Amino acid sequence: MDSIDIAADEQLEFLSATVSRASVTGSEDSVTDLYVDFFASRGWPVDRQVLASSAVAHSEAGAVEPRIDERANVIGYYRVRRPELPVVVINGHVDVVPVLDEDQWERAPFSGARADGFVHGRGAVDTKGGIASALWALDGLDRAGVDLPFDVAVELVVGEETTGIGTRAALERIPSRLGTIVLEPTAGAIVTVASGLLFFTVEVTGRAAHTSVPWHGIDAGPKTIEIYRALRRLGDERAAMLTDERMPFPSAVPLAIGTVDIGGWRAAVPARGTLSGRIGVMPGESMDHVRDVLTACVDAVAAADPWLTEHPPVIRWNNQGLRSWETPESDSVVTALAEGCRRAGLTPRIEGMTAGCDAGILRDAGVATVVFGPGEMRYAHSPDEKIAERDVVEAARVLAHALVAWAEPADRDSLP
Repeated sequence: MDSIDIAADEQLEFLSATVSRASVTGSEDSVTDLYVDFFASRGWPVDRQVLASSAVAHSEAGAVEPRIDERANVIGYYRVRRPELPVVVINGHVDVVPVLDEDQWERAPFSGARADGFVHGRGAVDTKGGIASALWALDGLDRAGVDLPFDVAVELVVGEETTGIGTRAALERIPSRLGTIVLEPTAGAIVTVASGLLFFTVEVTGRAAHTSVPWHGIDAGPKTIEIYRALRRLGDERAAMLTDERMPFPSAVPLAIGTVDIGGWRAAVPARGTLSGRIGVMPGESMDHVRDVLTACVDAVAAADPWLTEHPPVIRWNNQGLRSWETPESDSVVTALAEGCRRAGLTPRIEGMTAGCDAGILRDAGVATVVFGPGEMRYAHSPDEKIAERDVVEAARVLAHALVAWAEPADRDSLP
């Protein structure tokens, strides 16, 4: 098939409508009806998988997730569901991060405005733009009358920005897959490798005193800052030592401190300090090793400080972390996407990424997985989030061609 027609204006209006729904993590049900309607209006099978009906919702991860009786994944299929056939899955998350910096936005954060060749608003690039690409890829194939020798499921999940509970629940519904394409903003690159990450918090204890006689206290502030500086040095050392040509960034394993909190009362010497951040995990590194490396860094600061030697900082690991992952470039999910790029008139780019996403969950489950999608990661989680309309349409063409290429004789040998 030389060309696949994408109904671009309809696609972009749909994207605008979804962005205008403030589906912040925990409130994804504000937008899921639009996705259900997409499938239902075409007569295609679609199901709402309520979180409370999943096993993972009753695990440790589910215990921290709110509203599990109201929140649901949307799982829809291209045309029909044929349980006897293998299934290719396209995974996108409908939840978005909260807006904490509205004063820095030029437009309302959930405007969904189409202007200057972009769709604007929280979630436009992360990942409602990618979802619109996937849905209209299927729409284009349907209007072209394309049948496929496998099922195609689109799982639109909740909770990606927190625990990954949506994808974990979706795996219960579709445990066996030919492969999964995870929609994240990769600027059209095919991501086959990613570093993982661990979130951590370091707590430092001092001793309070009235600020008129501060010498009677132990100020936790400088000690917290010294640990901050040591961790920054550790990040620089790991960036220089751990490299991968597919991740030509300043660091393939970023170590970044997101919050620092010192003291609690302006008239008291700070008795406590905390800092929280993330440390990257290189493919091949164990999570335990990375925990040990960071712990050793903090311990070294404490060993040089008499007070901290007696009152050592406490390190808390805030979740199980996201493992690094890799999919062989010879896998059909990679070769099909590469061919999809070529048929759409693009040169395939194989790259890596440092962002954590649900691809790590899928690879842990043994699923061949790549990350692909329109838009630039630099706009995600930022003020004035946006996505270029041309990128959304182009990604739809790539995905449609990739599914057709996957179904052709060269790849059919890999089907069960």
